[in-house]
Amino acid sequence: MMNGKVKRSRILVIPACLFLLALSIAPAAAIGVTGAKYMGSIAPGGTSSHVMIVTIGADESPVDVMVEVQGFGQTTEGVYIPLSPSGDTSPYSARRFIQLDRNTFHLDPGSDQKVTATITLPQDAGPGGRYAIISVRALPGQGQAFTTRVDVPVFITVSGKAPTEAGSIQQVSTGEVIVGQPIVVTTSLSNTGNYHYYNTVNQVIVRDAAGAVLANSSSVPLDWAVIPGTTVRYTVKPELGSLQPGTYTAVSRVLLENGRLLDEKTTTFEVKQKYIPPVTESSLLLTPGSGGVLTSPDGRVAVTFPQGSVLAEVLVTMKPYAREKLHQAPAGSQLGATFFEIAGLAALLNRDATVRVAYSVDDLAAAGGDASRLSLAIWDRVKNEWVVLATQVNTQDMTLTAVTNRMGVWAVIVSPAGVSTVPTKTPFPAHLAILALVIAVGSLPRVTRRRR
Repeated sequence: MMNGKVKRSRILVIPACLFLLALSIAPAAAIGVTGAKYMGSIAPGGTSSHVMIVTIGADESPVDVMVEVQGFGQTTEGVYIPLSPSGDTSPYSARRFIQLDRNTFHLDPGSDQKVTATITLPQDAGPGGRYAIISVRALPGQGQAFTTRVDVPVFITVSGKAPTEAGSIQQVSTGEVIVGQPIVVTTSLSNTGNYHYYNTVNQVIVRDAAGAVLANSSSVPLDWAVIPGTTVRYTVKPELGSLQPGTYTAVSRVLLENGRLLDEKTTTFEVKQKYIPPVTESSLLLTPGSGGVLTSPDGRVAVTFPQGSVLAEVLVTMKPYAREKLHQAPAGSQLGATFFEIAGLAALLNRDATVRVAYSVDDLAAAGGDASRLSLAIWDRVKNEWVVLATQVNTQDMTLTAVTNRMGVWAVIVSPAGVSTVPTKTPFPAHLAILALVIAVGSLPRVTRRRR
């Protein structure tokens, strides 16, 4: 009885400790701000005001709040960030032109506080825009380890004077060309004008040595405004097919929302050996009553699902997977050049699927030219390890084939030298092994069954 009481007390103590721990690291009250952006035109010497209502919910803890005017910064991804006075050196800063009617105040649960910002432009304000961020943040209180913050961007247009929208591409790069990975064109653009612009688009055109267009791809419009004096970065993955060794040209152009060209810059990149693009996304709708084959558009990967593989209708999708996201290969092995993901399945298959992958010359090179060292592997998210499958290697058509009931992230794995991955026998399917066991048990003598 005593042991039972001790066990029960431990069970009760653990949740209590977790509750106290949750309280100790709980964030400060979540702040809400009405009027979380200002955009307006003000003439030189003119004044405008902006009202913000700061609130916390009725179920929040009491909190002290600080409001302060800071400089307008921006990351290369476009995200707005507040700058301290020492870091706010832009000639387009509006930080010194904004006055707040209060800087600190207390909020009880369910209450709110009005804060008014008065903006006064100097008489000699030049054309373009002026920018600042009003930062509203909760001050940490006793037992509260974190604070919350709302940044209110301020966009001021100096009226009466035409602004200048201009930009200059500082750099265009393609990085290393890797077989099985997308070629990524990165473009850095600086706003060299005196005014911000929204929804810029980066267009990338790839041509071969003869000038033929191989790809014409564009980024999605940038949601963030590009502020004067800041530099943002665009990334575009041109939709390219296989490339033969040679020199190629990438033209990067950044366009305004209305289609006007801000700037363009050309760079070249070299393909040293035949380039094979990553697996292109494709999908297959599986149903319990029918099988199907999920094939990549280029035919390099094919997954055959037999009838009865799934117990309910499910959409299975094959898509590329970034190399930098891959986990390290098992000890003594190394990753090849081919990897992809098959997503959509929340559980193991009811019947094994057959996965067939065409290995590349880079996979073969990683194996030192010995195809028998190549195998297919799948990442086990539960055990946090690669599961290397028994793999049939066909050197005639350069394919790897494995049978499994699980899907996820796949990779070609190169085993250590001298270790062949080719199975001596075809793996016996698990469901047939179970059936064989049932038959064997059923054929045992009656006395044997009684002893069990």
